[in-house]
Amino acid sequence: MKKLLLLFFVLSSVIKVSACKCVRDPLPQEYLNANVVGVIKIIKVYDENIEQRTYKADVEFEKLYKGTEFKTLTVRGLIGNSHSAACEIDIEPNERYLILLSGAGSNSYTISSCTPKSKLSARSSKDENSELENLKKTFSYLDKNRYKFTGLTFTFCEDGTSDIGQTDLSKIKDFQPKQSFAIYRVKINESSKIDEIVTITGFGSQDKIIEDVIKRKMIVDRPMFSNSSDKKEFLILLFYHKKNSKDQYKNIISNYW
Repeated sequence: MKKLLLLFFVLSSVIKVSACKCVRDPLPQEYLNANVVGVIKIIKVYDENIEQRTYKADVEFEKLYKGTEFKTLTVRGLIGNSHSAACEIDIEPNERYLILLSGAGSNSYTISSCTPKSKLSARSSKDENSELENLKKTFSYLDKNRYKFTGLTFTFCEDGTSDIGQTDLSKIKDFQPKQSFAIYRVKINESSKIDEIVTITGFGSQDKIIEDVIKRKMIVDRPMFSNSSDKKEFLILLFYHKKNSKDQYKNIISNYW
């Protein structure tokens, strides 16, 4: 029995060690950190390296928001046989992704399951084009106003009082935003609740009410693996999701794109 228990704990330890854990930043922080941001289409995959567990993918850029286009990605894993526990990824021809890549030299980039990205539909649609156009405007604002963010980090926030359904932010009446995003600078206390909030750029509708809801309801997530343990001020970017306005269980205002 003792041997069985020992074996169980050993196996549990191995599983915990080998599990892939990705730490993601909010989209605006990933954009600021990235060297290349754009929408790509996978053309073909080839050239497996079994020892290194990598393969190549030729790509085509449909949109470029930042950096310089390239033609080939290195992908972590094996074609059709990638291990998610090792942060490997399967990608296939004709798939499309929004990618935010950083840390490469000589125009060579590697992608894994932890790489900041969002898988898109196989074919673009009117709704997707509208969302990407709004995202382009967000990226443009970040580029033009980078000086406003010096020394600050974008982070996530969550409604500390809402378990399911829409948060109070998404229940604000007569909300007719003039732009699809808003950015706030917040100062938090030891409980990660907001003591002070300043609107850097608002939605252009019900901004004072939104400020009040954020301050009363939101809990700020201190970024992991950064020098933020002693920091009290952070940035929050919220997106407006018009397509969710008719679904009572989805948020029309959230951290997520």
